[in-house]
Amino acid sequence: MNLRFTQRMSILNYSSLFMNSISIIFGFIYFFFPNRTTLWIFFGAFLLVTLVFNYTYIYLAGRYINKESSFGKKISILSYVYLLFSPIAALLMSFGNMLVSVTYSNRLIDNIGSYLMVFIGFFGLFVLCMVISIIIVNNRKDEKIWIKTNQQIKGEQIQNCKRKNLRITSIIISLLFLGLGILTSLSMIIGGTNSMLGLLGIGVAHLSLTWFIIFASMSALLLRSIGKANSIQFYAAMILGLMVTSVSLFPSIAIPSTVNQNKQNFDEAFNPVFGGNWETTIPLEIEKFFLKKPYHITQYFLGTKPKDCTIIRDVLYFNGSESSFEVDKNILLHFDAYLPTNGGSGLPGENSILIRIHGGGWSFSDKGLTNMMQMNKYFAAEGYAVFDIQYGLFDSRGSNPFTPEYVKGDFTKEDLIRHIGNFTYFLASHASDYNANLDSVFVSGGSAGGQLACATALGLDSGVYSDIFSPALNIRGLVPYYPANRMHDEINVFQNPALLVETDSPPCLIFQGKQDGLVEPEISEDLLNSYLSVGNTNCALLYMPFAGHANDFFFTSNYNQIFLYFMERFMYLFH
Repeated sequence: MNLRFTQRMSILNYSSLFMNSISIIFGFIYFFFPNRTTLWIFFGAFLLVTLVFNYTYIYLAGRYINKESSFGKKISILSYVYLLFSPIAALLMSFGNMLVSVTYSNRLIDNIGSYLMVFIGFFGLFVLCMVISIIIVNNRKDEKIWIKTNQQIKGEQIQNCKRKNLRITSIIISLLFLGLGILTSLSMIIGGTNSMLGLLGIGVAHLSLTWFIIFASMSALLLRSIGKANSIQFYAAMILGLMVTSVSLFPSIAIPSTVNQNKQNFDEAFNPVFGGNWETTIPLEIEKFFLKKPYHITQYFLGTKPKDCTIIRDVLYFNGSESSFEVDKNILLHFDAYLPTNGGSGLPGENSILIRIHGGGWSFSDKGLTNMMQMNKYFAAEGYAVFDIQYGLFDSRGSNPFTPEYVKGDFTKEDLIRHIGNFTYFLASHASDYNANLDSVFVSGGSAGGQLACATALGLDSGVYSDIFSPALNIRGLVPYYPANRMHDEINVFQNPALLVETDSPPCLIFQGKQDGLVEPEISEDLLNSYLSVGNTNCALLYMPFAGHANDFFFTSNYNQIFLYFMERFMYLFH
């Protein structure tokens, strides 16, 4: 290698020290000052640039370091360790943040394992790269630091042959991950037209930055393991790596246009109700409680601490043994209440009610763990009385750890809606126990829960079904996520709640992934069109490009951040 190459590597070494040091320092600052939104937007972009730089730097350092020296062998090993650790770090951050989101307690001691996962994953990515840079810088005066001649390169290739098993193992691991990358890419691009890809889409687009780290590191590992830089295999691997890594960034790249388009949809639906500009109706003292920006990357990686509220768990609202319906005899239905710690005083919600209905294909899942507890805490901290409820589930003759046996039975969808109706009557009788405002009620749910939320809100608001729902509740808004309406019956009003929409039906805000392969986007469009067809313009459909089904269950994902930004404003406007 010539002097120019040595100088370039020196620049890369010091750039690595600088960029990774900044990432580590500001990562620590984020834990103490997470609300500096503008700063964290820029820092998030800096993190992505640093990660791209790191994988390029690690590849070059590992490839061209002179492994005949003892420190060269250390760098070679550390570069492999870094590339293999990166997927683990990405998964640690994602799972750590998810576990924080689905834990009842906010106490540090109860979440220490989850926070450690995030901490180790995030800082490990930058500390390890900085250690490699420090070792190289400390040995920069060694004339044999880099491979300098063609003969030495050939010798290195011979050494690689002696480690053939390691190389083959690295190639197999990286190809397996990049093969998965092809599937995730297809899921984001054509997932909505294929049921298998649609199912895969549940864990793809909203975790796209996690996949980006995995695919970028595996691409570098594959290129490093192939050896010959001018071979057909090398270029094929480079193209494959660039393709899947680039596609994994599509959801993030699309964020500005996603926000702008959904802002336009939101404005068109709700500006007329508020004199042409809904934003002017939100006072500054209320705005301070809301997200300042629809999205920032730093929050995706490092998460956000769940807000504090009072939680009352497992309140029994329906004992099937007392039901007049034989099918109910063996079930017990409960709810969790999430309440503001200060009684709701001075908060945006003013003790309005938010009923949250979990999804799960009407046959599995439950309140709590599988229904985004951090979302419940978030709105409780904003002054809403949030009720996360159980309802009867179809007995699929199978069991799983997320579904209690005591909610299963030989039910119809009408039975499920009747169970939710029982909750509305219970709430009407016990609202004062929770300081809950029956005159201001919102209903929200996802997938099967979205269908039940639509049936509940629209059926109750119609006033026709007082035998099912308590007329004491006044519905102010409906927030369905990818609602599974008309999946099995298009003419039954409870299975296709869009048929219940009337001129004065409550305002509606819909979340829908464009590549949802389980609940077709046309179903959400049908709900919107049902509003418009009767002259009711108080409905907005927020589309999320590349998103599949259930792309909201990661609280700080790119999609959930955006939707939360609009949802909290929607609920305040109509509460």
